[in-house]
Amino acid sequence: MDLSKYDYAVPRYTSFPTAVQFKLGMSPTVMSARLAGLPRHEAISLYTHIPFCHQLCLYCGCNTTVSPTYDRLETYIDLLLQEITLAGRHVQKGIKVSRIHFGGGSPNYANIEDLERILNAYATLFDTTNAQIDMECDPRLFDPEKIAGLGKLGVERVSLGIQDFDPIVQAAIKREQPYELVARHVAQLYKAGIKMINFDLIIGLPEQTLATVQDTLDKAISLAPSRMSVFPYAHVPWMMKHQRVLEQYDMPDTGLREDMADLVESRLLDAGYIQIGMDHFALPDDPLAKALEDGSLRRNFQGYSADPSRTILGFGHSSISQFSDAYVQNTADAAQYRQLIRANMLPVSRGFVLSLDDMARRRLIKTMLCTFKIKFADHPDVPIPYAALAPLAADGVITLDDDGLTVTKEGRRIARIVASCFDPYF
Repeated sequence: MDLSKYDYAVPRYTSFPTAVQFKLGMSPTVMSARLAGLPRHEAISLYTHIPFCHQLCLYCGCNTTVSPTYDRLETYIDLLLQEITLAGRHVQKGIKVSRIHFGGGSPNYANIEDLERILNAYATLFDTTNAQIDMECDPRLFDPEKIAGLGKLGVERVSLGIQDFDPIVQAAIKREQPYELVARHVAQLYKAGIKMINFDLIIGLPEQTLATVQDTLDKAISLAPSRMSVFPYAHVPWMMKHQRVLEQYDMPDTGLREDMADLVESRLLDAGYIQIGMDHFALPDDPLAKALEDGSLRRNFQGYSADPSRTILGFGHSSISQFSDAYVQNTADAAQYRQLIRANMLPVSRGFVLSLDDMARRRLIKTMLCTFKIKFADHPDVPIPYAALAPLAADGVITLDDDGLTVTKEGRRIARIVASCFDPYF
């Protein structure tokens, strides 16, 4: 199937409406009211944003601050703890937490003592007794003591930013971390009791070839992570000016990127991984694979997830909270974040309150991206855009009839384009 005509940008649909539709000027009362209204009978999740890295990776599109010294991160964590205290003024004590996720940046840049301070602050407000703790990690920031410390804190799953094992690719993107270093740290993670390990890989990076991707996959498989996420590189130099440096290198074209995606899929499936959605792969005993099997797979701001919580409270600079009827985002301006917290105000900047139509479309889009199937009768409040879907059916991306649609195996890679047909804002 020739998918070249669909080589254009669409949202990831980790939320609907997407962050592009979030409106500036949202009142902190929107956040405080929803915090106060959280039901005690339903578990929630907590997202902690640590937007700091020790150095800049040239492919990066994340909202992060590069700080080679620790003092700025230490000051930030003090502010983060104050934000948690401010939220605690509105939340009923003792609500159960199913998941605590640390995202970044590089959350393992923080020292163990500061991570423990954050977890203790959560425990004063919520029932975190049975919460699973997940953390995104930069392998270059590990040492045996830090890994042992994460195990003692109760971290159960880590996501390692691998990207590519080829030294030439690593040098181009300024992310040099030899396979031997990663292999050593994986062994140490297992020893510390951290059994769930995810590798993040990227295809479409400068200097990548089919041979380098094959070698990266072979090395990744040899370490047997319980899941892998494989994302296409997004080259957006108009947004991330540092990416312009990469334009001096050979960049894979659309056809080569498709070949790389085919290679990833065939190699990981042959190795016993189960494909989850568009870009995740998991071993059969991983919770993500089990969630796919029992129908509980979710899609949220972390991508595909086995997290059962519908509500996610985000803490930290630029973090997003997800409620049944709203998204609320903290300011992405570091100075404003500091100013609002020191004024004892929730650092809310923008967000979106969903209409009934938005909520109906969100259910359809997330169901389709998790299962690749839609029964139209299950979504009676969403108009079916037959005119937009018909060309996708003609090209074999979907099968379509009066009862519903199914994304074909060949079309799954561009399922987000199918989702965009149901997005009136796109």
